[in-house]
Amino acid sequence: MKQKVEGLRGFFDGFFRLPMEMWGGFLARWPGLQNNDKHETWYARFLFGLTFVSKLPPKVGLDIFLSIVTYSIREGVPLPQAVKPSFGEPESHEYVEKPMFQGDVASKTE
Repeated sequence: MKQKVEGLRGFFDGFFRLPMEMWGGFLARWPGLQNNDKHETWYARFLFGLTFVSKLPPKVGLDIFLSIVTYSIREGVPLPQAVKPSFGEPESHEYVEKPMFQGDVASKTE
């Protein structure tokens, strides 16, 4: 996160102003866990996002919105795919481990 302290406070204040079922289900994010059904569909995730943004201080909400737009322009559709079906189905929601960062191997062997 690139938020300063005030932004982080606003983010978490807004997050925990959501109904407990909404934020609890978001944190659970695993089929079968309590309140996960609040995030299983495209519509539910979209509703969560709109409700969440409505709870944020305006400056924090605008900063997050601009970050989403910037990320989406730079990276493409993976983020919008998570909440909007018109962007197509994502490849998968399964966790895929990324290779460990190796750095400059040549300089490490000097």
